[in-house]
Amino acid sequence: MHLPRSLLPVILCCLCFTGVRSVAQVPVTATGRLSGLLREYHHHTLSDTAYLKAVDSIAPMLGNDDSLPQRLAVYREIAFGDNIKGPWKARYYGYMALYSNNKSQFGSAIYYSEKNNEEKVRLGLFEKGGLAHSDLFAISVYSSNRDYPRVISRYDKLRPDLLGIPAAVAKGTVSPEQVSVALMILNAVEYASDKAKDSVRAGDVLQISERTLAAVREAGKYRGVWPESRYFCDFMGFEREKFLDHFNAAGELLQGAIREVTARGFPPILQPSYTEFTYTEAVDFYFDWGKPDSARRYLDIVKALNDSGVQYSTLDPAFLPESNSKLLAGTGHFEEAYHELQKVYRLRDSAFYAVSSDKDNNLYALAAEENTRAELLRTEAERRKAERSTLYLFTLLGLVIAGGFAAFRINRFRQRQKLLNLQLNLARNFHDEIGPMLLFANALVKKEMEAHPTTGLAELKIQTAQIMEAVRGISHDLKSSRLSTVDSFSREITVLLEKIKRTTGIDFALRLNNGQHILSHWQYSHLTRMVNEMIGNSVRHAGCSQITVLIRAMERNLRITYSDNGRGMEPGSFSAGIGIRNIRERTDLLKGSFELQNAWPEGYSIELTIPFV
Repeated sequence: MHLPRSLLPVILCCLCFTGVRSVAQVPVTATGRLSGLLREYHHHTLSDTAYLKAVDSIAPMLGNDDSLPQRLAVYREIAFGDNIKGPWKARYYGYMALYSNNKSQFGSAIYYSEKNNEEKVRLGLFEKGGLAHSDLFAISVYSSNRDYPRVISRYDKLRPDLLGIPAAVAKGTVSPEQVSVALMILNAVEYASDKAKDSVRAGDVLQISERTLAAVREAGKYRGVWPESRYFCDFMGFEREKFLDHFNAAGELLQGAIREVTARGFPPILQPSYTEFTYTEAVDFYFDWGKPDSARRYLDIVKALNDSGVQYSTLDPAFLPESNSKLLAGTGHFEEAYHELQKVYRLRDSAFYAVSSDKDNNLYALAAEENTRAELLRTEAERRKAERSTLYLFTLLGLVIAGGFAAFRINRFRQRQKLLNLQLNLARNFHDEIGPMLLFANALVKKEMEAHPTTGLAELKIQTAQIMEAVRGISHDLKSSRLSTVDSFSREITVLLEKIKRTTGIDFALRLNNGQHILSHWQYSHLTRMVNEMIGNSVRHAGCSQITVLIRAMERNLRITYSDNGRGMEPGSFSAGIGIRNIRERTDLLKGSFELQNAWPEGYSIELTIPFV
């Protein structure tokens, strides 16, 4: 058993207008990936369009997942909330149509298909007033549900349009897409007519198909649909001849369909699944014809295709074991056939129904009811044994992983300890060797200045002092096991402001971004003292009720903006203040810039920009 032939064209048609989809096995990670995308969207790391496109790459693989409607809720809100996102609105309807069909909710499937068709017509992607994709979908759903009278009823309504297709093709007034839809509808109706034993309509369908094919052959505009048109017509002829038990004629038409579907010119998006599907038909046909060798050859081909992975596969997982069991039983290998049948039971999830079907079809003499329960019990015992083995394996694997992680942590600790020891040795060398030399040089400069003061000596003294301060900072950084960062600087300022708030009632606001940048000890100590000086000035002189500190770490610089809502600085007084002079001097030491904005009597602000080391 496999997916009814009439549903294959519409599924692939839906694939073309809804995106990538497979009705084969769904990857376990697909739902996880969809959840991850939703988290990224809620965290504003994905735009609306980026989220919709990302979901389109995953959702088509979840056509059988019960949670699909819920997982598409945000997708639906975005698509329906903006008129320019019409294509995604249509895709949503397509996903829901296929999901509803997979869940046997046929009324919902037809409704969503009609909405999809309306949206595509509105967008200009489907032809207005032509054969609707929703009609194709409805016919296919009815056929797959074995509701053949409704298929024929829908065909009777569409027949005038279908009769006009050959003439429209000859005039070039119909689109290639409409020709494809017409052939798909005819294919589905022909199948239903054969099943309903309505030979009159089956013959009528074949005539329309043949006239359409002849028109397509003569018109260059439709060269792109010629390969699939020939395939559809040969396949419909094959089904018709098979229905009439004309096996030789049916075999020739089937071989023609196989040649066409495997030819280079067949549409690449349809070729893998159509090829697989045609071979499955060949398996059933040759088995029914009494040619098990041919059936076995095509079954092996189907299995090889399935093992390699077929894009957009419509293969029922039960097809391979069921077909294999029929062939094995036909050659007298009843025990092997029975084991294959057991696979089908498990896949269809109903052992009693499967056993009853086997007895009705009289396929396997060895599949007695009393053996079925024993086989199921053995299978259950083997399953439990496999579960225990799996538990032992995972336990052992967990121990190995835990041991490896512990070894990694120990080795990492040792490496860090070696690095720390190296840093301490370097710090001692700086302190014990370079430090005394700098002190001696500073003493010589000081003595020389007392005897012969010059501008050059004064500058040399300042530079010597700065070098000594830098060496102290480097020694401190080397001794420390943790480097100072903008974030740790921010935390220290926050602690001070909280103490000020508790003791004076002065509120504060501190904002920080990109706190992971590293500060040297030299920068950290000077910045801390500068901000402490500014806070002290606000508390002692400003009469403010609010202090605001903005700390922004950019790619190359650190910018600190400090302000309060107090009086500010009286004009003419702020340039000579000791505190402001100290802040300016420290800024110069850090190779930064200082900018003061005084708004006397309504407060002031200071902006410091310091380059990172």
